[in-house]
Formats: sequence, C-alpha cells, structure tokens
Amino acid sequence: MGGRDMEFLGDGYGSGYGSGYGDGYGYGYGSGSGSGYGSGYGYGYGYGSGYGDGFGYGYGKQEVVLAKEDAWVAWHYIKKTNNGYKMRNGQVVKMGEVVEEPEIKMCERGLHASLNAEDAVRYAPAPSVLTKVKVWGRIEVQKDKLVATHRMIEGEAR
Repeated sequence: MGGRDMEFLGDGYGSGYGSGYGDGYGYGYGSGSGSGYGSGYGYGYGYGSGYGDGFGYGYGKQEVVLAKEDAWVAWHYIKKTNNGYKMRNGQVVKMGEVVEEPEIKMCERGLHASLNAEDAVRYAPAPSVLTKVKVWGRIEVQKDKLVATHRMIEGEAR
C-alpha cells in the first residue's frame, strides 16, 4: 500500500434494536473499496424498547490487482539461511528474486506479508528476520495481513 490508508477495511456504521431502558446492541456492515462486517454497542431511546445506533468494527477483505511498477511495500518475517531465505514451503530465495504463486487463499496458499511491521510480528516463525518486501499481482488484503501472487525481498529491516 506504500503509505495508503487501509483503516477503512471492515469499519462500518451499524444500527440495532434495543430493549429495556433503550440501550441496544447494534450490528453493522461496513463497506468502502472493500467490505467488512462488524458489530457495535448502540444507544437507544424510549422506555421499554427503542432503536439504537452503533458503530460496527470488524474484519473485512479487499482484493486488488497491481502491476509490478505499482507494487506495495510490505513486511514479512522469514527464516534466514547461509544460502538466502527459507520460505515455509522449504524453497530458498535470494534477496531481489521474484517469487510467484498463481493461487492465493488467505492463511492457506500464496505469498503472505503485512502492511506494517507491528502486524507482521504476529506471524513470525522462530527464529526469523523481518524483511521489507514488495508485493504485486492479485492481492487479498485483510486488516493485519495480505496474500499476493508475487513477492520480492528488498532487504532486511534494521
């Protein structure tokens, strides 16, 4: 995303029905360039029952297609070896080498990364190093991670 804000993913405004003294629980659906779902607490009005509104926050996903010249900068933890970097499937890649995976499915298949280093650390295998990568092709994005058809290691984070 190279500096683009993706905070809208999964955020949405929800409304719901409340009972009692008017406090209610609202469900929200969020949309932007991507879509998401969520739920939020809503405040209602009226004695006995009332309608409430609430902000919904959840996890959405977005899929985009980018040319190599429009690649996003992302972060990825990977095991370092004497010969390069060892991917989870056992393949060893060198810095600057383009890796391609035609099929992507979040958490199952494809080349994963995160849009910021703080999110990437949650997916770090031990022991591993944090690398700055470029991703392009078909990309599925969620709030804290992405999966792409193309990835290239640009360097190690210092």
